[in-house]
Amino acid sequence: MMKPPQPGADRAHPNGSTGPRSAAGKARSSMNALKTGIYANSLIIPGEDPAHLATLTDEYFQRYRPALPEQRDQVDILVRSTWTLRRLAAAEAQVWIYEMERAYELNPNAPLGHAFHNCDRTLTRLQRCINSTQRNHRDALHELERLQSLPLDLDLDLDPESPIDSPARTPAPAPQPTETEPVTPTPQFVPSTSTPPPPAPQKAGQNPLPFHIPGSRCPFDPIHPLKWKRCPVCFPHDCYADPQK
Repeated sequence: MMKPPQPGADRAHPNGSTGPRSAAGKARSSMNALKTGIYANSLIIPGEDPAHLATLTDEYFQRYRPALPEQRDQVDILVRSTWTLRRLAAAEAQVWIYEMERAYELNPNAPLGHAFHNCDRTLTRLQRCINSTQRNHRDALHELERLQSLPLDLDLDLDPESPIDSPARTPAPAPQPTETEPVTPTPQFVPSTSTPPPPAPQKAGQNPLPFHIPGSRCPFDPIHPLKWKRCPVCFPHDCYADPQK
């Protein structure tokens, strides 16, 4: 028996989505659990609100949604840089207030000039910190944009029947070129792979005599086959076709 639809079920999945189904989609969806490496206890100093840091972190992660650890690291740098820039801006304001309050007799016509005269070195150091932090923020943003422009390849092209730790297959070696025989071979000699000449005609009723010793690799190849009955190298005493020669 089918259960009746529960209240609010249509609002939970208004588009009928059941989540990712492919292997790549499931692997990408599993990356959504990546958390930031920033902890409030490591960045908050007295006078700062941890809730503001948590809000800033959520805004950056919702904006860029890092899918890989290296992307998450760049988002962490963006969060730290932005939080540091806010702190330095507050520090700059407090430097001015401190110098104006600690002056024994502040010039009523030029209070800012009087305070700057007393804290110009402090403000110079502060500006160097601001420039360095802005540079870190800019570099991290460029690197994050570069990483997110790369294709997210989470599928491993592996044979499911082969073990994961099996060595990579090496490509088959290229076939070696075939050796060609010389155009002008040495007279009366041929390579051992050549076909021996046909034997001299024998009389009827006799078995033909072998030209070379059976099983030998004699390289002799006659220019005039009719002159030789047998190979003069293998049979030096019984080689001529005509016994008178």
